[in-house]
Amino acid sequence: MPTPRRINWDVLRVLAVTVVLLQHATHAGPSVHREIGAPAFTVSLEMGASTLVVISAFFACASLAKGEPARFLRNRLARLLPAYAAAATMTYLVLTRLAPEGWSELEPRDLVVNVLMLQNWFPEVRLVDFSYWTLPVQVIGFVAGAFLVSRVRGARLRALLWAIALGPLVVRIWTEEPGLVRTVYDGLGMHRAQLFSAGVGIWLWSKNRLGTGHLTALLAAVLVAQGVHSDDPVSTAALGVTLLLVAACAKGPDWDVRPVRLVRRPVKWLAGISYGVYLVHQEIGYVVMAAVAGGGPWVQLTAFLGVAVLLGWLLTRFVERPAHRALTTGSRPLLLRLLLAARLRSAQSHLGSVGAVPLSRAPLWRPVNHPSTSAAEPPTTGDSLAAVNAQLR
Repeated sequence: MPTPRRINWDVLRVLAVTVVLLQHATHAGPSVHREIGAPAFTVSLEMGASTLVVISAFFACASLAKGEPARFLRNRLARLLPAYAAAATMTYLVLTRLAPEGWSELEPRDLVVNVLMLQNWFPEVRLVDFSYWTLPVQVIGFVAGAFLVSRVRGARLRALLWAIALGPLVVRIWTEEPGLVRTVYDGLGMHRAQLFSAGVGIWLWSKNRLGTGHLTALLAAVLVAQGVHSDDPVSTAALGVTLLLVAACAKGPDWDVRPVRLVRRPVKWLAGISYGVYLVHQEIGYVVMAAVAGGGPWVQLTAFLGVAVLLGWLLTRFVERPAHRALTTGSRPLLLRLLLAARLRSAQSHLGSVGAVPLSRAPLWRPVNHPSTSAAEPPTTGDSLAAVNAQLR
């Protein structure tokens, strides 16, 4: 029987995305593009995206604990990659065709490298959207988690958490000059690794596999690393508060109290499209703010938030969820059918000439629905999943 949906995670996810939007609209945007003008107020805290990565790491642990890491990775990539590719392409088109003159020097090569999530490996490549730093970092974390889940446990896992949190501080010493170490350091997003350590540590603690004292020390080390990497003590302190909120969500009671209950439906809806909102809000939002600059800062902020929510909903509704369903559900998911077709073609090309029997048509894994990383899961029905499993048994 599925666990009832908890409102506290939706509230925290919406809070984190809201901080990201306000920081970009009132601080980053006006700082980079003077044409936007002075904001009505300023939110300079840079901790919303980091909070989303911590939450993502927490739920990755919850999913990997169920076993079948290949299926976990398939579900995560099916959620993240199609929507990201669509959003990156949309942002590229807006910046190259609609942005004010001089705002963008993007070239098709930049788009290709960004869509392939290789932008951190090539310093000369321009970023389509600076907020996309979380995507390559999360994918690397998911792949590493799927690989290590059955290999690192107990004391070795706890030691790994400390290494992930503090190891990059040592490597950082050799990144001052361009070179191989700097390329690998940036490419793997090592200066963000402590966020995964926090998410995994909180999950272990919520399952009573890590003591409260140990978690406290680990989170303190995470914040020290965050402070060194970001050189922003105020934002680091704010991240510390959100880490406490993540821990409260993980092990404490649900925030199902009357004030929260009154906004449950809009909060749940916004959490469900939060990944799409995150993907399309920043650079496109700046172009929108420049277009309505004559209306004043409040009109600009309203337009920025409104367009982000609208485009985020469209991206979720028409790209993210349909792509996820196509790749992971049905009697044989699209991704599985493509892999199986390639497998059969290969077998027939090697064995058909001698009359050998083709390889088995049995599926490599069974499809499964999966909870979200940075947004609510796409709607599915228990009946449809039962039918899928029945067909594959």
